[in-house]
Amino acid sequence: MLSFYDGFFLNLCVLIAALFVYKELVKKSSFEIQTVSTAIISGLLGGLLAAVLMRFNIATSTNSIIDLRIIPFMLVILYGNWLSTSITATLIILIRFMMGVSTYAFYNIIFILASWVIFCFCFKKIKNRWVSIIVMLTLSNIVYTVLNIILSEGKGLNILLISTYWIICILGGLIAVYMMDYLNETELIFKRNNKYAFTDPLTGLNNVRSFDLAFNKAKSKLEKSNESISIMILDIDHFKQVNDTYGHLEGDLVLKKLAAILKMSQDPKDIISRNGGEEFSVLLNDCDHKEAYEKADALRKVVENSFFAVKNGTITIHVTISIGITTYNDTTIEIDQLYNHADQALYAAKKSGRNKVCSYSQVIDPVSN
Repeated sequence: MLSFYDGFFLNLCVLIAALFVYKELVKKSSFEIQTVSTAIISGLLGGLLAAVLMRFNIATSTNSIIDLRIIPFMLVILYGNWLSTSITATLIILIRFMMGVSTYAFYNIIFILASWVIFCFCFKKIKNRWVSIIVMLTLSNIVYTVLNIILSEGKGLNILLISTYWIICILGGLIAVYMMDYLNETELIFKRNNKYAFTDPLTGLNNVRSFDLAFNKAKSKLEKSNESISIMILDIDHFKQVNDTYGHLEGDLVLKKLAAILKMSQDPKDIISRNGGEEFSVLLNDCDHKEAYEKADALRKVVENSFFAVKNGTITIHVTISIGITTYNDTTIEIDQLYNHADQALYAAKKSGRNKVCSYSQVIDPVSN
């Protein structure tokens, strides 16, 4: 049995360490959506944490002991669901009876069930989060105090014991909730940054970094096979006019619609990326030059005949795209020049009138093409 200060410090360390362990175990799942497996894990860990806190109980100067079993139970209610809460409550009750069958054990059932009702009610009814936490713990402590009065059988209330429990319970609960919120926020930021490190946030397509990774992977694959690899780079014609006329937010809608068209019109094995601004690229694996040209021209026609809604759908506009293409071991011999050659072909398509597909072969030999 630990002294008050040692016990309280150890309990806080156990709480914080347990929260980190929990986040590691469920880090691949969204904390906003509880699956059955994560709910079971949450419930089991909540009950296990309560058992550990009961084991490392805190001594008071009145030769009595107290523990923070109610804190993990509150956390499971706040961040879990009915299944995880039920598992934790059941485990706390069972573990308490394993420690000994007594009047105190039966009063523990009343305490847990009453706290369950209080926590759920406050969580749903009180909008301010921190006010809700304080009210939860205060009402739960009132139940604890009433039960102690009943158990004292008229011998008088142990004021020092009750006040000590109130202090460590409220303080421990606030620290635990703060840590859990901090871990959730950190996880959310990490997942968002990890996603946007490889994904364009506007269109959901691959970004430049993802394109580079895919291109390097394709290069490595070419060393072991004789497959062709083509690339098309496309650009929206006169996109600046769209932004100047309707605004950049409406221009973003046009970019999103074009991204959706690209996703629908290309094969699953093709790597579609937004390389910046209104420029997109498609890496065509195992695709010869003739097939790449046909795909590019088909895409150009689809975009030309599509409607792009702006101003909340009150206005529809048409846009066109210019596309430059090249193919490794056909129009481009050096693999590292593939993107550069496709970009030169795109420039030629724009220079020759836009809404066209231009091959790099037309850039290096314009007379014969």
